[in-house]
Amino acid sequence: MNVMKKRLLSLLLAVGCLSVALTPALAAPQVGTADPDLVLPYSEEEDPLADGNHLRSGLSGSDSEIFDKVFGAKISYVSSYTGKTYYVPSDCKVYDGIDVSKWEGTINWSRVMGDGVDFAFIRVGYRGTSSGALYEDPWYDQYMQQANDVGMPVGVYIYSQALNQEEAVAEAKFALERVKNYNVQLPIVIDYEYYTGSGRLDTANLSRRQKTQNVLAFCNTVLDAGYQPMLYANKSFMTDDVYAEEISEVAPVWLAHYTTNTSYSGSYDYWQYSESGRVDGISTDVDCNFYFTDGPLIPENSVCGFKDVLSSKWYADAVSYVYNAGLMTGTSSTTFGPTESLTRPMMAQILYNFCGRPAVTYSKIYTDVPAGQWYTNAVIWAAKNKIMLGYGNGTFGVNNTISREQIATVLYNFSRQQKLDTSARTSLSAYSDASKVSGYAVTAMQWAVASKVMSGRSANILAPQSTTTRAECAQLFKTYLTGPGASLMKS
Repeated sequence: MNVMKKRLLSLLLAVGCLSVALTPALAAPQVGTADPDLVLPYSEEEDPLADGNHLRSGLSGSDSEIFDKVFGAKISYVSSYTGKTYYVPSDCKVYDGIDVSKWEGTINWSRVMGDGVDFAFIRVGYRGTSSGALYEDPWYDQYMQQANDVGMPVGVYIYSQALNQEEAVAEAKFALERVKNYNVQLPIVIDYEYYTGSGRLDTANLSRRQKTQNVLAFCNTVLDAGYQPMLYANKSFMTDDVYAEEISEVAPVWLAHYTTNTSYSGSYDYWQYSESGRVDGISTDVDCNFYFTDGPLIPENSVCGFKDVLSSKWYADAVSYVYNAGLMTGTSSTTFGPTESLTRPMMAQILYNFCGRPAVTYSKIYTDVPAGQWYTNAVIWAAKNKIMLGYGNGTFGVNNTISREQIATVLYNFSRQQKLDTSARTSLSAYSDASKVSGYAVTAMQWAVASKVMSGRSANILAPQSTTTRAECAQLFKTYLTGPGASLMKS
């Protein structure tokens, strides 16, 4: 909870603000209903941002008295992108950001960063204003890749027209599916607003409670996937159309209000203050935003909800990749265990997850693999498919760690089984400990190093007998599935 929200809650408690009764959600009218998961090719006719008629700005004006009561002292802050002076909390750090869609056209992200922009939100897609189908922004992948390449912190947003919780969940899943291959450090946002008075959300006449339930369904789906959700809406929508304070207990709020001193009395973390900023590297006007916080721009525990995977760590992207691909989960709901050694059952489980967790009939093929353990099906599946075998003494070694050369061997055999090209080879002679590679693992290690799936612990140390941490394993699988095993992700 940020400093502004703390102050607001204190104020509301002090004045005895009315609470909102949690009444059952009302059924949404069936206006323009469609398959909530239907995805169609981009349509400008259905794009709510195509003609500038979306209702993003809310109400204009200001009320410094409300601002003073909620946030306390304020200071002036000049935006480099509008040239105007804005009034912001005095004891919060202010980060400058933008949000973009295809309508900004070609963006030079290096120049954007050079102009002092701290973060960006990129539109992943939208639900059609009349068809109700989902559409991907045609510039999304290009923007995301280029922003990631220059190190710009990004979040994503989807323009919602959800009429019910099912559609809101489908929108969340649409966004989640499309962030898997990118480094998303900021929230995944539901942009909930009306369209010109004639869009499907406008004409559905949903209750305030139903719209709130839709937003919460989106946010909870995003939270369950390990990301931070957020609600974007304009001032009037926040005030009259949803119970924003209820939502703010689950997710931060991004307020749209084009003024220099907002009169919105609710809590919010982001403020979209203009739609006509000018930023170097973008040839059009662009939406400009402030982010207020008493901490860093990117929370240090923001990666997939794991408190022990800090966004600044070298393995953060890899953990995000394997988690969102369904390959690895945490050692608990809040920890990933990046420094813990990978065990043989963990390795079997990763490959079992990747192959879709096929049905397994239990048989006691190893004395140390009883029925009903978290790893049982994975170990039996791996053995029956000759992907990982046990020891000669009749055990699998469920408590044993797995060495680097063993991982290379398992992946090499798995790749051959999947009919991938495994012909790559390189000499290991550059490593002073090459002689420590076991005879059975030489070919696999030559392939792994040549394919860049595995590298030395240093320039001349391969460490074939060393154990592998879970963080190293995450990086190895990301490298494998974006390199020699990339075709498996498409099948």
